[in-house]
Amino acid sequence: MSREVGKPQSGYTQLLDGSYLATARAVNINCHHKHCYHIAKALRGMNASEALLYLDDVINKKRAIPYTRRSRKGRGGNTMAGHRKGKLGPGKYPNKASKEFSKLISSAMDNARQRYDTIEPDDMIITHVAAHRGQVATNWRPRAQGRATPSNHYQVN
Repeated sequence: MSREVGKPQSGYTQLLDGSYLATARAVNINCHHKHCYHIAKALRGMNASEALLYLDDVINKKRAIPYTRRSRKGRGGNTMAGHRKGKLGPGKYPNKASKEFSKLISSAMDNARQRYDTIEPDDMIITHVAAHRGQVATNWRPRAQGRATPSNHYQVN
C-alpha cells in the first residue's frame, strides 16, 4: 500500500493495476490546492486528449472549471465563485494550475507512448488523478511602524 499507519504519505495515493497503465506525478507545484482539487475533479474519467483541449480552453477563458466545494461565503472569508453561462453553476478559470495539469497530462501521455508502442492518444483515459496540499512555507513581510504581516507559500503534491 502507499499509505502506512504512522508514516507520512509519500508516492502515489493509489496503487493501480492494469495491463496498459502509465503514471506521472508532480510534486511541490507552486499553486493553490483548491484550484488543483477542482481541476482534478473535472478531469477524472476524461480522455487525455480531450482533457488537454479542455485545459487549453480554461487557459484561454472559453470554458470554466466547475467549483463545487468551498464556493460560498463562510469560514475563511468570501470565496464565492460567480455563476457561468449555461448549466455549469459556480466556476473559475485557474490559469496557473491548468498549465501545471496540462504539463502533467502531457508527461503521462509521453510515458505511455514510451512504454507501449501501439497505444494511441485517443485511447488514453485518466483513471485516477488527485491533488493534496503540500508543505506551506510561512514567512513574515515587514511593514511600517515595526509591524509585520505573514505571507504563505502554498505547494501541491
